[in-house]
Amino acid sequence: MNKKEKKRIGIFGGSFDPPHKGHLHIAKLFIKKLKLNKLIWSVSKKNPLVKKKYFYNFRQRKILSKKITSKIKNIKINDFDKKYSYQLLNTLKMKYKDKKFFFLIGLDNIKFLHKWKKLSSILNSSTLVIISRPGYLKEIKKTVFYRKNHKYLIKNYKANDIFPKKAWIYIKDKGVKISSSNIKNRLYKLKTD
Repeated sequence: MNKKEKKRIGIFGGSFDPPHKGHLHIAKLFIKKLKLNKLIWSVSKKNPLVKKKYFYNFRQRKILSKKITSKIKNIKINDFDKKYSYQLLNTLKMKYKDKKFFFLIGLDNIKFLHKWKKLSSILNSSTLVIISRPGYLKEIKKTVFYRKNHKYLIKNYKANDIFPKKAWIYIKDKGVKISSSNIKNRLYKLKTD
């Protein structure tokens, strides 16, 4: 790496209720596609935009996340307990000064992205990376976020490109056919049988 080139840090946040091989696949893809030096895997205590009961509590989700990522040396489980993504990003920017940040979300989150607290702060201080998920592609152009920000979409990029403020990237991937919701449904069924 060129000495003048900033180290690249990705933030992959989610409920991870539970974390699974699909999440791990996305994390590895994120590291590879953007040549990240480090990936911060951030387990959210509670999504402020979603009212749901978690199957696993916060502590259990962190433990499971540590287990599933334990063999990948450049993934670090986040130790900062922040309610909002912009707070986490600000804290990480203070800890890892003079680094280039990428903020990863799944395509399913784009529907509510415009409601995120201080989204403009995230877009101005990191490059947003949206990764495809089966069943959501048709919805992307209908979202408030897309209508307001489609002009900032970087369609062709190289991992080492320097991106302007508000830029965002969309990564297509076939993914792994598994979801936390399906896992929880099976676990609930086992509990009731």
